[in-house]
Amino acid sequence: MRRMVWVALGAAGGIVAYRKVQQAIEDARERGVVLSVQQVGLSAAQALATARVVASGAVAAAETRARAGAGPEQTTSAAAHVLRRAPRHDAPRGEQ
Repeated sequence: MRRMVWVALGAAGGIVAYRKVQQAIEDARERGVVLSVQQVGLSAAQALATARVVASGAVAAAETRARAGAGPEQTTSAAAHVLRRAPRHDAPRGEQ
């Protein structure tokens, strides 16, 4: 069960990081090289902050389930929970 939690956590972190990188690439095309370098730095910092939140949430959820004695049938994927709550950057610029 612990392995599944960490796999889900890794998947969620990977998806969040992928979305951040895609957003940075999109912004880079619009702004140019100098501002792109700054944006990549900010995006990396935001991705790390998001990863910390995801990790702490997954650990807290796992500890809560462990204390409650939840079986495998009651474990909800931490990755699915985080992705439902994460902001989406798929919409065009004016429609967010």
